[in-house]
Amino acid sequence: MKNRVAGAVLVFGLIASAANPAAAAAVQCVNCTEAQMYNAARALGASTSAHLVWDPATGNIKRYRNSCGSSPNSAEPGPAKGATAIATACNLQTEELQVAANLATVAAAMSEVWRQTSGTFKADFTSNISGISYPSYYPGKPTAHDFLTDISLRGDILDLANTPEIFSTPGTGTSGSLRNALATLTADVNAYLSFKQGVYLTIKVQFHDGSKVSIKLTLGEDPQYVPNSARDSSGHALPDPDFGTPAYPGRWYFGPGDSHNMAEFIEYMRALGVTITSGTVPNGQVNCVWQPSSNTTTCFIPRRVKRVVLKRGESAFLASIPWRFRRR
Repeated sequence: MKNRVAGAVLVFGLIASAANPAAAAAVQCVNCTEAQMYNAARALGASTSAHLVWDPATGNIKRYRNSCGSSPNSAEPGPAKGATAIATACNLQTEELQVAANLATVAAAMSEVWRQTSGTFKADFTSNISGISYPSYYPGKPTAHDFLTDISLRGDILDLANTPEIFSTPGTGTSGSLRNALATLTADVNAYLSFKQGVYLTIKVQFHDGSKVSIKLTLGEDPQYVPNSARDSSGHALPDPDFGTPAYPGRWYFGPGDSHNMAEFIEYMRALGVTITSGTVPNGQVNCVWQPSSNTTTCFIPRRVKRVVLKRGESAFLASIPWRFRRR
């Protein structure tokens, strides 16, 4: 079992940042010959910074520097505007430069992402984190309910989404080669930024009990929980913690095999400050009603679902499951 260590700083989930005027230009040249890549670089005009031209179809990358006349770092375009006018006005000189090894590695990874996403640079996938423990969280096996109510745990899981480790977890929706490519990009974000190409990721994080939450990831920003995406293992929606008006109204139905999820759901609502009243609804149903006059919500549950005291080490949200359904 993996041990989750807090303090991750690498940013995962990728999107191009705003272009820096002083930064090198980067352009895609799909299925281009070397001559076409050279001409694409010249079309960018003179600059004090080098230009990158890369082919997402092959992973080939070239680095060029354009200058006016013989001075390697001068850029004197004159009064004319546009790349063609600049080339004419300043006698554009183009020099091919060496490509750093890490840039070449990232270019190959970007090429794999391009192929695996059909050129969209977008991917959605599921990541099962049941094999990762959180020593600071008791009892150590969180669910989607816990993610929503425990701000410390939520921070730990969002930190996990900031690291290549997320791609080594079991899951579906992506191939192994795409996961490896994405891990490469997150391991060298500075090199990735040189490409000025966004990669957009949504991860459905799956907990040990089958419950899920979705996280969107963008480069340069913290990963973000997708509002209203939390589901328990039976697919029931879990309301986001929001004490706005109205708060948490709705009806939830739990089948014969969902007693565990129903118990956790009731304790989750109780943790949000919702009043729980028993004995007024059919078995398997939770009916939550918002009262405008008092700005409060009451959840009505079946009479036979009762709250119990847990043994040490049991899930923090099993507080109302009947003993005949308890795990021995």
